[in-house]
Amino acid sequence: MKTQRYFHVITYVTASIILAIAFTGTASPQNKRPLKHTDYDAWRSINTQTLSRNGEFLAYALFPQDGDGEVVVRNLRTGVEWRQPAGARPEPGRPDPLAALLEDAPPTERNITIEFSSDNRTLVFTTFPLKADVVKAKKEKKKADDIPKGGLVIMELAGGTVVRIADIKNFQLPDMTKPEAAKNVLAYLREAKKEKPAAKPADDAKEKDPEKTSGAIADDDEDQAAVDDSKSDAKKKEYGTELVLRNLADGSERTFQDVLDYKLSKDGTTLVYTVSAKKEETDGIYAVNTADASATRTLLSGRGKYLKMAWDEPQSQVAFLSDRDDATAKQNDKSANKQTKFKLYRWERNTETATEIVIASTSGFRENCEPSDKGNISFSRDGKRIFFGCKGAAAPEKETETLIDDEKVNVDLWNWRDDYIQPMQKVRAEAEKARTFRCVYHIAEKKMVQLADTSLQEITPNEDGSYALGGDDRAYRPMQEYDTRYNDSYIVDTRTGEKKLIVRKHINRITWSPTGKYAIYFDGKDWQSVSVPDGKTTNLTANLGVNFFEDIDRPEAPPAHGLGSWTRDGKFVLVYDEFDVWRVAPDGSGAVNLTRGFGRKEHLIMRYVRTNTDNRDPDSRWIDPSQPILLRAVNKDTRDSGIFRTTIDATTPPQKLLMAAKNYSSPVKAKNADVYILTESTFQEFPDYLATDSSFSKLQKVTDANPQISQFTWGTSEMVHFKNTDGVELSGILYKPENFDPNKKYPMLVYIYEKLSDTINNFVVPQPSHRIIPSFYVSNGYLVLLPDIVYTIGQPGQSALKCVLPAIQSVVDRGFVDEKAIGIQGHSWGGYQIAYMITQTDRFRAVAAGAPVSNMTSAYDGIRWGPGIPRQFQYEHTQSRIGGTLWEKPLNYIENSPLFSANRVHTPLLMIHNDADDAVPWYQGIEYYLALRRLGKEVYMFTYNGEPHGLRRRADQKDYSVRLQQFFDHFLKGAPEPEWMTKGIPYLDREKEKEKLKEQTGVY
Repeated sequence: MKTQRYFHVITYVTASIILAIAFTGTASPQNKRPLKHTDYDAWRSINTQTLSRNGEFLAYALFPQDGDGEVVVRNLRTGVEWRQPAGARPEPGRPDPLAALLEDAPPTERNITIEFSSDNRTLVFTTFPLKADVVKAKKEKKKADDIPKGGLVIMELAGGTVVRIADIKNFQLPDMTKPEAAKNVLAYLREAKKEKPAAKPADDAKEKDPEKTSGAIADDDEDQAAVDDSKSDAKKKEYGTELVLRNLADGSERTFQDVLDYKLSKDGTTLVYTVSAKKEETDGIYAVNTADASATRTLLSGRGKYLKMAWDEPQSQVAFLSDRDDATAKQNDKSANKQTKFKLYRWERNTETATEIVIASTSGFRENCEPSDKGNISFSRDGKRIFFGCKGAAAPEKETETLIDDEKVNVDLWNWRDDYIQPMQKVRAEAEKARTFRCVYHIAEKKMVQLADTSLQEITPNEDGSYALGGDDRAYRPMQEYDTRYNDSYIVDTRTGEKKLIVRKHINRITWSPTGKYAIYFDGKDWQSVSVPDGKTTNLTANLGVNFFEDIDRPEAPPAHGLGSWTRDGKFVLVYDEFDVWRVAPDGSGAVNLTRGFGRKEHLIMRYVRTNTDNRDPDSRWIDPSQPILLRAVNKDTRDSGIFRTTIDATTPPQKLLMAAKNYSSPVKAKNADVYILTESTFQEFPDYLATDSSFSKLQKVTDANPQISQFTWGTSEMVHFKNTDGVELSGILYKPENFDPNKKYPMLVYIYEKLSDTINNFVVPQPSHRIIPSFYVSNGYLVLLPDIVYTIGQPGQSALKCVLPAIQSVVDRGFVDEKAIGIQGHSWGGYQIAYMITQTDRFRAVAAGAPVSNMTSAYDGIRWGPGIPRQFQYEHTQSRIGGTLWEKPLNYIENSPLFSANRVHTPLLMIHNDADDAVPWYQGIEYYLALRRLGKEVYMFTYNGEPHGLRRRADQKDYSVRLQQFFDHFLKGAPEPEWMTKGIPYLDREKEKEKLKEQTGVY
């Protein structure tokens, strides 16, 4: 069996290599062609890149935009690669609602899990189902439970042989710093087995007993009631599935039934798991010695739930919650309160059973609170304290609702005294239902203290859990609607629950030092430290002669340039000015420019690089002062980037290891070897991975994700410099087509947002989008310009005009732009600026504006439906930059609103504004469309039904990408008008029109 499997892998690898050779060998310079919309699907991205601890292997997922991907495993020493199918990545999910505060929040990508075993001998990764299988199931309208599931692959790194296992939920491997101490095991949880549907009664049985077939109660009422109860319980209870423990050395496996959750100790010698079974007396939490099949210990068992298992860092104990006693009581007393009561338990690894440590009547709870199953459990790093959540005891459940729908009242009250308006309450409703207040249990003292409550909802303990930081925002909650989020922050003694105010009404996050002796925060101008427990505040940066805040053009408090990290011993923290890195003592005893002013002298923005990105390692967050420090540098003028090295006690400027006109990512180091990986990119080079050592003298390319790029005409990027009409020196990016001829005249597209020139060395992946994609358009013969924009408070529209027009002119003056073929496109904030500019200039032949605000007077009191928050804050303090209320600056709102000058528009406009836009209300697009339509202006507006602020569904992205190109090709290249422009798309003909477009373009 193993021989056959190995042959399959080798065959797959050989085929992949042949395909890659064929792919790269077909395109000569003469045979290159422009990108088409049909080329998007095959474009691949590198995800979940993972280094083995010994630095010998690199594993990563390689997924096309649409279709099945693969996992690639490369031996960095020999260059040998293995490739395994990984299925098709599902479409991205919707972003978190609060992410909609960022106007164009990216969708949430789903990725597989890839992990190496601690001994570097085995690779384990999850897979997605194949696309064809999922599509087939959806076409057959199968239920969600019957849609194909992902699987698991176990690869032996000595030869690349694999075992593939279908229908797997997740897996766990031991995670030991010293792999020789770890047990070489793997635990994985299977998906639920599909139960065969019950046999249908024979036709003659139906005829004999028509009463039963019509749904009447069976003759045996008690039996029927038992069936009904079983159905009811099945809906409420989540049952476990099969857990498998595999010995990676010999492949032997043991199984455990009805497992709902499980946790492997870091050394792999102990497995703790919970059972949720139909046979409820077997429910419980169990521990097993992974080396001894007979050594299973029952830590707690009986009918009930067993949740939130957590190991401490030393791996000596486990804490969890259970409602076993409550469930047993309810079983014996049907009249008992139906609200579930949980208890907190602790199990020491060297004992047989778990011990009950916190119950509802434990001293220390406030406001009638009790342990909650909604809060997570964690230990202090030393294992001496357990943190868990509590909630107010629920009132007894009311009897079942008897009103029919027609008799119910559906109404919301918007009360001016509310902390949050109704839409915010609605978005946060589920989170509020699940809200818990943090408590701590001091193990040695056997003492429980409730740390948080309605007045201090957020609690962040320090490393040893002796103190915590808490925030109280109650006095400032309504201000979030028009300003920002403020907090009064406190230090809380976890032994007593006493709190001490340390800073009032501040914005920025407060963070702990590794030792917990100091907390640090930015006050809008300087870095401040707070000593614990006395609460003494010390200004750390006031006398250093440089600014630690950004110079911004928004009417809000400037943010900090940033904080790097702390040294592990807590003696120093790294903070940034515009260019350099400073080493600061938290007690205020001294600060040193760690980069010795080299950044400012060379105009290099230098920042600390965290090379250990393993979040399972608690020390990965901190700087080891005995080791060199890597810095990533970006030239502020040219955007060249590179890597430098220094030490925590450096007395000389940092040493340059690498610097070029490329975008280098932050390097990541193998845990136990002198091996680093990083990417490099330019507009012409995809960010493939490079392997190197700490000298960075030799960079070896170890991935080749998109060899097909050689088939296509591409382009170049260059920095352009110009002055806006106020004389401010600015930069931009000009993308030119491949084989650019300065003696020709080219159509030019402009894309705007705010400052974009930092991205000059970024590779732009061809993909469908609600924006123009520079790589696609330069491949098709366009120039593309991305100018930077700076703003004057109160005049955002005019500010854009003052920057964009001079940027265009600076390129036109070079003689290769067709001035009658200049277009512009932008989305969200970019869309607004375009909608405004066409009321002030006829410079553009055609424009496309996505989700634009057209009327600031109505948008000001609109709602961002994603987070449910009013839009007032944006105009008063952030991106829209009016800098005052509607009644304080009414003329600014009117003058900067495109709607009030719609009669001055002479440029054809294409808009996209979706009816489920969660950032800019849909009516903003409607207002502008109706005004322009009323005025007889050429305007088109696409609304993709159910889509949010930016397009998420791939079919919609492809559709709009095609229409966007058709629009610009017509006006800037003289292509024929598409039929949707000449005839529209009648509502009843929508589906036919889409089918016709699909036949014409083949992109769906």
